[in-house]
Amino acid sequence: MISLRKTILAAAATLLFTPVTKAQETETYFPYPTVPESITGITPQADYMMAHFWDRCNLKQAFSSMKKMRTAFDDYVSLMPYASADTIRTSVNKLLTEVGKNPKHLLAMMEWAESDLYSDSARVVCDECYLPFVEAAARSKKLSKAERARYEYQAKVLGGSVVGRIAPDFEYTTPDGQTRRLSEIPDGPYILLFINDPGCEECAMARVRLSGCVDLNDLIDDGKIVVVNIYPGEYDSAWAAEVADYNPKWIVGASPAIDELYDMRNPPVFYYLNGSKQILSKSLQIDNLLQAFYVVNQRAKEAKANAANAKEAATEGTESESSPSAE
Repeated sequence: MISLRKTILAAAATLLFTPVTKAQETETYFPYPTVPESITGITPQADYMMAHFWDRCNLKQAFSSMKKMRTAFDDYVSLMPYASADTIRTSVNKLLTEVGKNPKHLLAMMEWAESDLYSDSARVVCDECYLPFVEAAARSKKLSKAERARYEYQAKVLGGSVVGRIAPDFEYTTPDGQTRRLSEIPDGPYILLFINDPGCEECAMARVRLSGCVDLNDLIDDGKIVVVNIYPGEYDSAWAAEVADYNPKWIVGASPAIDELYDMRNPPVFYYLNGSKQILSKSLQIDNLLQAFYVVNQRAKEAKANAANAKEAATEGTESESSPSAE
């Protein structure tokens, strides 16, 4: 049998589906599914657990003990990092179809989901996992308009800015008053979208560290990356004067509506896009970014050196072949 409790306490993915005794199984609020021995591998096993987790739970009566139901929900969420995105979405939609019949139960589960997956203290930081919850709540006819509004906003910003999707296009105003769009940046180089407020101390520190990063500046000079620094507010002369000393290699702009398109929970906000403006990663830490730029720049330098050596060797070989033979 399967013991999620043992897994959570041990925090080891390799033990996620360890067989347990009958006595251990009774510790759960309701019987959890048993993964067939024929299913091997973490993801297939997690997919099976996700798909069948609530099969033996009477969802109409289970909320009579909010504490026990919350514990079961936490166990359910703990499976998500190991399951496939399609299985998570299917499982969550199936779950909320039943739970959503009672608005009180739906709101309780949404509160748990936000706490476990979306809040600053989330147990499992996973926007892709939280998105099916907010999409379901946003379209629920059982909730009032006011109750849906919160989830409609979250669904909008998360839906457009999850990893793997094309970054939402937006308009911004440059310090000299020109209007530009993200989509106008030519495809090719990677883009670091840096959304920050001049009045935010953490944003200011990140901005100084990025601006002075030798590796990042080298990558910009080589045309491998473009930094787009966006202020999520209205353009005015005071802001234009304040950003005058920003790194001249960056694209700098003000975009007051960007918070309607991008998830901006924890400033400073970073989105890393590929050459086609697909979101590769988000919620990045400045230390990790600087380390990544160092690694990429070192590799670029090595590639340049190898190419130069190869060219030199080829040139010497050609000259040797064309020179007259000694008699």
